[in-house]
Amino acid sequence: MNDLINDNILEIFTENSRITMNDLGRRVNLSPPAVRERVKKLEEQGVIKYYTIDIDYKKLGYTIEMIVEIVIKNNRYDDFKAFVMNQKNIDFCYRISGEACYIFKVLFEDMEQVESFIDVLQPYGHTKSHLVFSTVKK
Repeated sequence: MNDLINDNILEIFTENSRITMNDLGRRVNLSPPAVRERVKKLEEQGVIKYYTIDIDYKKLGYTIEMIVEIVIKNNRYDDFKAFVMNQKNIDFCYRISGEACYIFKVLFEDMEQVESFIDVLQPYGHTKSHLVFSTVKK
């Protein structure tokens, strides 16, 4: 069930999932126990699945981000999924509708890694790659 207070709690958590219950309560005009109960219910309902962090990959040396689309060939879906699960530099991967079968974001340190990665993908399907210039954060 959506209500304005829960919507506000979720919006605040999107900005900062480490906020204290005291600060969260102040921002939504509830006592800390009341806001804690709401958060607990949101977790129990599966609305809040987990808390996460936003990593600045450029500071870790990954200066190149690419979005890659792939059209799987020869019904290699299971092989491709296994490949993705073993790649530490893939940030996310979605199975999608449309011309491509999957779309995913990959992080690289240099162009040699990009070229090598694209070569490794070829047995799984046909790819289309897009360099990420910047990100718009909500």
